[in-house]
Amino acid sequence: MVFLQVFGLLLLAWSLGALQLLPRTRAVHNIPLALAVLWALGVVACLGLGASGLARFGDWQSLSTGQTLHRLFGEGSLAMRRSEWTALNRAAGVYLNLDVVWTLLALCVAQFHSAMVWAGVAERRRHARALQRRGG
Repeated sequence: MVFLQVFGLLLLAWSLGALQLLPRTRAVHNIPLALAVLWALGVVACLGLGASGLARFGDWQSLSTGQTLHRLFGEGSLAMRRSEWTALNRAAGVYLNLDVVWTLLALCVAQFHSAMVWAGVAERRRHARALQRRGG
């Protein structure tokens, strides 16, 4: 179940860049980049928290993905349910024990990438429309 959530978040982060294709709503064009900046600030905050624990207590203090999901959804929620496949449970266990910074970093990269891809598509569309108006 955890991998479905991560895949859903990555898909959402990447597809939000399609807001660049909306022609008349300039206000929402900045949302994908603002969200990418928020993800990046989350990465910096997690690294800062971990490093401050390292400096103060000699131990990395950043939250694991599992701790974060337990705090968000609660113990025993559907979000934390195990699958029937042992290999998938092992992979989920490894992922849940990683720092949450890796998920935030992946979301940040997906968000920046989508903003660039969709902005390029929107620019090509605008350019094609301008050429069509001049030529036609």
